[in-house]
Amino acid sequence: MAGGFRGDTGGHGAVGPGAGGFRGDTGGHGAVGPGAGGFRGDTGGHRSVGPAAGGFRDGPGAGGPPRGGPATGGFRRETGNHRGIGPIGGPRDGAGRPPGGPAGPAGPPGPVDPDDHIFIETSEVPALDRPAPSTPFPGADEPADWGDDDPFDDAYGDDSYDYDDYDDDLDGDLEGDLDDLPRRRGCRSAVVVLAVMTVMVLVAGWFAWSWLQGKIDPAGPPGDEVLVEIPAGTSTTGIGDVLAEAGVISDASVWGWYTKLRDVPTIQAGSYRLHLNSSFDEAIDELAQDPLPPNSRLVTAPEGLTMTQVRDRLADPEKGVPGFTPERVQAAMEDPESRSAFLPGEQASIEGTLYPETYAVEEGDSEAVVVQRMVAMFDEVMTELNATERAAALNISPYEAVIVASMVERESGTDADRPRVARVIYNRLAAGEPLGIDATSCYEKGGIPCELTTAELTDNTAYDTREQPGLPPTPIASPGRASLEAALAPAEGDWHWYLLDVTKDDGSSLFFTDYDEFLAAKQRCVDAGQCG
Repeated sequence: MAGGFRGDTGGHGAVGPGAGGFRGDTGGHGAVGPGAGGFRGDTGGHRSVGPAAGGFRDGPGAGGPPRGGPATGGFRRETGNHRGIGPIGGPRDGAGRPPGGPAGPAGPPGPVDPDDHIFIETSEVPALDRPAPSTPFPGADEPADWGDDDPFDDAYGDDSYDYDDYDDDLDGDLEGDLDDLPRRRGCRSAVVVLAVMTVMVLVAGWFAWSWLQGKIDPAGPPGDEVLVEIPAGTSTTGIGDVLAEAGVISDASVWGWYTKLRDVPTIQAGSYRLHLNSSFDEAIDELAQDPLPPNSRLVTAPEGLTMTQVRDRLADPEKGVPGFTPERVQAAMEDPESRSAFLPGEQASIEGTLYPETYAVEEGDSEAVVVQRMVAMFDEVMTELNATERAAALNISPYEAVIVASMVERESGTDADRPRVARVIYNRLAAGEPLGIDATSCYEKGGIPCELTTAELTDNTAYDTREQPGLPPTPIASPGRASLEAALAPAEGDWHWYLLDVTKDDGSSLFFTDYDEFLAAKQRCVDAGQCG
């Protein structure tokens, strides 16, 4: 449309050449054809393709270098987002197809603007409501002048780019996005809920598994040995009830489930030596052994008992063996058949060689059989500990190691203290100092522990380790495996004294290298009523 405003297709896109008009745009304001005497022809991102006659410039588009034909007298032709397709001119009709007027004369070449996204400011173009001049375009014989500073006045007034259409589009897009927000927040909420539920399931599963493991394998070591009778015809599930009632396992229901999943061997009826607080596997292993002979009885000789106390325990009607007497037990202890291989030939007493353990006493077993069984167990443990060679490395005999172990058994309140108490004994022996262990005097008096008088503490007998240096003549108790191990492998340290730690209630001791510190700690112990 000649002499008109513009013809657009789509997003302000001119279809053909614009002669004497303002501009021809297509798509995003982009002209393709030549624009003669008009303002500009744009295509795409304001990137010009062809010459712009009478226009301002041939711009580069979106950041690119200027390209296309020469710009003569006009504004510019661009290609990019504002793309022209057909002829334009005159007021736009939305299709860009009406014919335009003749092209105006070409003006001088205009300068090239490196900024391809800068549009002509409104101050540079006359307003649209001004009357058309007789000479419509700059470069004619009588250039129009509207009284402003714009050197390129035209017949249509100042033109500025109108973003209203794009604002509307943007608003529409934002509104669409905002419409989506609740749905997206809903999706995120669902993901959060799913994650929380997953964590809850995992936590619940962990607690369930921990609970199950606590039933299958309870915390802590196995407890005391007990005798359990499995009646004939009892099913595996029924055995769980028997074991749970005896305190061997913690849960009969879990036992039934566990034994169904595991290939458990056939369990015979009879009496079994089992331990309290056992794991399922420990109980199964013990039940896999042959049962004890009928009418068997379990008898326990704890660690730290003297030979006399062991005698009384075996003859006790409730804790010992029915029918045993103290006299016959004592005779069995004096029998040469009851001597340990680690007992020196000149030593008459078997003190310290009656190994503390729980023994199954079968029907018909005599006192001599039981005593000899206890001595045989002691020899077996000493052999397992390699006592002969390890004692030689300490420059003592295996029997002297047993004497040390017996004092460790009576003096130690915890397993951790045993190797350190042994080291104090060896350090004092090496220094030629009396051991100062009152338990030896109690042994001589006939009972551990005991209350000792001042006279008894200074009676200067062979068991008075306050006055006499060196070891007592015999063990003072029956040491267990831990104390024997401590005597054969003492801790490293230069301690010479130890004392009950009154700040704790576990029986542990404090160890000292300085005598004054020991005396200060002893006074605190006396003040607390824990030391005599």
